Amino acid sequence: MPPETDNLRVEELHAADQKDRERVYSSPKEVEALKTRDLARRKELLELMSRGEVNTQNDLYRAAVVFLHGAEPKDFLIAHRLSTTASIQGHRAARWLCAASLDRFLMSMGLPQTYGTQFEHNEEENRYQLRLPIDDAAVLHFEKRFFGVPSVMERLSQLNKRIQS
Repeated sequence: MPPETDNLRVEELHAADQKDRERVYSSPKEVEALKTRDLARRKELLELMSRGEVNTQNDLYRAAVVFLHGAEPKDFLIAHRLSTTASIQGHRAARWLCAASLDRFLMSMGLPQTYGTQFEHNEEENRYQLRLPIDDAAVLHFEKRFFGVPSVMERLSQLNKRIQS
């Protein structure tokens, strides 16, 4: 049975990851610095995981968020595994992360996303747009609701309001 106490270091890494995402980075230098910080967080989390120090549903969720901001398919697959386990353990927010990490993994492999969770910032128009392609033909009618995935229009509205603030 995993410990019931959250790992404070995992919480700190997650908080740093989220703080880094409070704004849109526009210069290549800023983007590279962000990627360097992201990589350092993922490396430290892998060390914590190898020592058995990522255990609670909150730890799993927080680590999954950090890996979702990875750079390659294996990072997104780790995010998917961690978020799925957190979700099974009862972490409700991890459900959305299951869908998002699968979409990100699929797109990193050159395949269409399934749930429509992946968006990109259009610099020219200063707005977000859905990353294409998407293949949601096999998504069950209740799946998006189960995973807490809003409609594409709702999510675009949320993202674009952040730009205007």
